[in-house]
Amino acid sequence: MAADQGNIAAEVRRVPNADWFHVDVMDNHFAPNMGFSAAALKSVADLKQAPIDAHLMIENPENSLKTFIEAGADSLTFHAEATNKIDECIDIIKSSNKRVGIAIKPNTPFNEIKHYLNKIDMVLVMTVDPGFSGQGFLANQVEKIREVRKEIDKTNLDIWLQVDGGIGLKTLETTLEVGADFFVVGSSVYYEKDPQAALNALRNLIS
Repeated sequence: MAADQGNIAAEVRRVPNADWFHVDVMDNHFAPNMGFSAAALKSVADLKQAPIDAHLMIENPENSLKTFIEAGADSLTFHAEATNKIDECIDIIKSSNKRVGIAIKPNTPFNEIKHYLNKIDMVLVMTVDPGFSGQGFLANQVEKIREVRKEIDKTNLDIWLQVDGGIGLKTLETTLEVGADFFVVGSSVYYEKDPQAALNALRNLIS
């Protein structure tokens, strides 16, 4: 969302060693903004620079999952709040051999999705309200991240714990300390004069 969608190929090339590209898909209903379309996601995937992590902030994602899979997403994360067909969403993604993620908004308790842990590959804890880039990190989500990590560790499964929203040098370190291991960085990279240098500085905190 922080990148210039009108010049996406050049934006992708500004961070040549990114591990993943996180693509925000929004429908202006579930989240109050418009994000990447399937065609825009495909344009990033076709560059074959890094795998595509599609974050679907859309209502009834079960109706659109196949479209984004066909567009080239390698991992698809949908919101628990956006559908009453969570199992169907999981099955659609898994049947295409893609990674499955479930996201929860700041006001959603982790308990609402905890029983899905053995079916998914990633939990995304939103640390801002979905919709806009550049928001401030919500510190009240730190305990939720800690809770999710504790439950993931009980499973002995390889489940990633992603955080998204207001992630910069300080907040990356904070969330890393409580168990996050997949960090979505947008404005803290693309709003800098040298995005690759900014990304490297963030990566150095993890390694």
